[in-house]
Amino acid sequence: MRSRTTALLTTGLLSLFGALVTAGPASAGQEATSAQFTAQARAAGLSASQADALQEKVNGYLDTMGGKQVAPSRIQLDGGMVYLTVPGEKSPRDLAAPAGAAAHYNPCAGGGADYKHMCAYRGTNYSGDTVDMYTCKRYYFSTWGGRGSWDNNQTAGTVALMYNPSGAVIYRTPPAHSRDANGSWDPVRSIVNC
Repeated sequence: MRSRTTALLTTGLLSLFGALVTAGPASAGQEATSAQFTAQARAAGLSASQADALQEKVNGYLDTMGGKQVAPSRIQLDGGMVYLTVPGEKSPRDLAAPAGAAAHYNPCAGGGADYKHMCAYRGTNYSGDTVDMYTCKRYYFSTWGGRGSWDNNQTAGTVALMYNPSGAVIYRTPPAHSRDANGSWDPVRSIVNC
């Protein structure tokens, strides 16, 4: 009787494990599509128009910054992450976390950058769409304009450079930790964060 119970438990656990491995927005070797991310945003409580507007925003960022969409409101860059707000909201939120699960960690949330990160915010006072830059490289901001903010909390003394469309340095941040809650994105087209 004991071996039969063990066999039944093993079979049940293997079936459950198989179901968990194949669940989710995409199985191994298969990328989620924008339609799947839109459906995931709807499942998180967004209206059809909000989910469509969010996906349109994601597509705009993908066209200008590159990267790969990894969640309804998140794009993985080479060395960074873009966190997008739902249209009409002030701060990004995780739409991919199942109910009751912890949200994806955002080192730019809460009004500033965590240590070893530089965060650019599309809005003033550290709000709006956010780009987390944690690897030393150039990041492009060709669609940003108007007032925004940034927080350079990289290792002590690190200076970030902001460039205009012709590639000239237009601003050199003070050494880390430095920040600006109300600056202009109008002349900025790229940032080298280190």
